[in-house]
Amino acid sequence: MSEMDVLIEQMVLDITTQAFMLEDQRLRLFLNWLMDHSSEMKGSLGTFEPGSGDADMQERFRSALKTWLLSLPALGLLWEYQTMTGEIRWWCDLDPFRLKMVTKTEVEQ
Repeated sequence: MSEMDVLIEQMVLDITTQAFMLEDQRLRLFLNWLMDHSSEMKGSLGTFEPGSGDADMQERFRSALKTWLLSLPALGLLWEYQTMTGEIRWWCDLDPFRLKMVTKTEVEQ
């Protein structure tokens, strides 16, 4: 296994761990953002149902994420890693009042 493969495996594990620690609503919103951000992830991942944060969903996520990251050049890979981890932190840190506002806006659209 090359150093790049090891790095991607670590990134996939880190992103998956962080994402699936989010509560279902925040996870769904993160995944919606990610699928809007990457058409490859949207095509590979499909839809997310609240409450389905089970091992199968995590495995599909890991597999889709790994495939996408492997297709990126090194600088793109680092940029996407920072972007995704930043987005996860944003959803994690979003206070309940603002989360309610975001979900209300989402329902209205």
